[in-house]
Amino acid sequence: MAGRRRPPSPRCWKPPPAPVPRTSRPASVASWPSRASPSPDQEPHMPKEILMPALAAGMEEGHLVRWLKTEGEAVKRGDLLAEIETDKAVMEMEAEDEGRLGPILIGDGSRGVAVGTLIASILAEGETAPARVASVASVASAPAVAAPAAVAVPSSAPSTPAPSTPAPSARAPVASVAPAPSLAARAPSIAALVAARKVVASPLARRLADDFGVDLSTLTGSGPRGRIVRIDVEKARHQPVAPVAPRLSPAAPRLGTGSGQGGLNHAWLRQGEGRPLVLVHGFGSELNGWRPFLAGGAVSRPVLGIDLPGHGGSAGHGAARFEALVAAVGETLQGLGLFDFDLVAHSLGAAVAVALAAEGYPDVRSLFLLAPAGLGPDINGAFVSGLARARTAESLAPWLGELVADPAVLTPAFVRASAAARADDALVAAQQRLAGALFPDGTQAFSVRTELEQLRIPVTVVAGTEDKIIPPGHVRRLPGMVGLHLFAGVGHMPQMEIRDEVWRLLERHLRAAG
Repeated sequence: MAGRRRPPSPRCWKPPPAPVPRTSRPASVASWPSRASPSPDQEPHMPKEILMPALAAGMEEGHLVRWLKTEGEAVKRGDLLAEIETDKAVMEMEAEDEGRLGPILIGDGSRGVAVGTLIASILAEGETAPARVASVASVASAPAVAAPAAVAVPSSAPSTPAPSTPAPSARAPVASVAPAPSLAARAPSIAALVAARKVVASPLARRLADDFGVDLSTLTGSGPRGRIVRIDVEKARHQPVAPVAPRLSPAAPRLGTGSGQGGLNHAWLRQGEGRPLVLVHGFGSELNGWRPFLAGGAVSRPVLGIDLPGHGGSAGHGAARFEALVAAVGETLQGLGLFDFDLVAHSLGAAVAVALAAEGYPDVRSLFLLAPAGLGPDINGAFVSGLARARTAESLAPWLGELVADPAVLTPAFVRASAAARADDALVAAQQRLAGALFPDGTQAFSVRTELEQLRIPVTVVAGTEDKIIPPGHVRRLPGMVGLHLFAGVGHMPQMEIRDEVWRLLERHLRAAG
């Protein structure tokens, strides 16, 4: 890069005493020392996307009250980034990575920001914003195209000026680079968000609309700024309504949440092209539990999350046997028209994924399993019953600590969000019933080992030697064709404890699956 020195030897090089400030960096980081380019065999640092978080079960959108960090400011893991307002409270969002805060795409006071919206990113020293962020920032700052009001992209988002001299490591002049694609082509997820947010409704209104079969797109909201609220839905339920439009094909999934006739709650967590990824969580979690993992990597495919029966938005689903869980997931995928996808699943969800693939569901292309259940009878029964009973952050935190080898991995925000998701009495009761049926007397009452041995699709298993929920020995006797990655010093949550390593393994797995 312009103005950077390449050290003659990593051992003898020292930073220059007075680095020359460059206008291409924010003022707060202008005096940072330069660093050597990574060697070809090193993994490049990837910008970390910051998405609008789901801070409560069923949360579909929130209000960004204010940022607590400024663009270019140094960020450490656990730092408070922003204040987010839900329907119930104002909560603080914590940083999950270290670096500096990149371009802010959703500014202070933005209301009705959909969960999963890209709002900013965290960059390493000397790193530029990823293409997805850059394309959105360029749309926000372009004078000829006004940003849609619903997205609340700040018009003052700065654009980084090009350096006056080309970077020494550049292999081609800047002028030879093709112009950036359009917003729809370069960042289809953002374009989809704009389209999806044309209907602005409160979470309660959306739930009532689902219950009453009311099409929200036919209503005019009486709330602030035309927001559809409870009274609008209750008035419309007594009027004839047009049938709901059919679901989109898997090639262009619709961002949002829902549940089909008899189906499970689900949400498209990412937009993209190609074969979808379907994520299935473990016992006591929900689909929103995947969001911290997704924030750590870049995926170009559409990503669907599903709430298992008795969890998240599927708390009211009556399935209480393992076979019923498998059937419910299969019926939901069929209702969405998904017949060609890869499954990524954790713990109980991993066992469900194996059973689903073994039943010949067309077409599960591959399985990526994290700390899978169903491979042996042993399980930490005290954890299962304790987690199923827990309702508050104070009672939940000790049990969550059992999930990981190092409890410091669990941030206070994660514990608070997990507790908020368990505030529903019906959900707690459903999980207690499910725990009794699936794990009676601290025993896994189901097994998928035989089914796993019969599979002829790519299967990757990631587990930890310090798993305190399921004995690590369960994965040591897997079929020879299953790829096993057993990490020392890792517990039952590899997707949280070693997120970067899991992402690299997942990318390798998907390439092998074709």
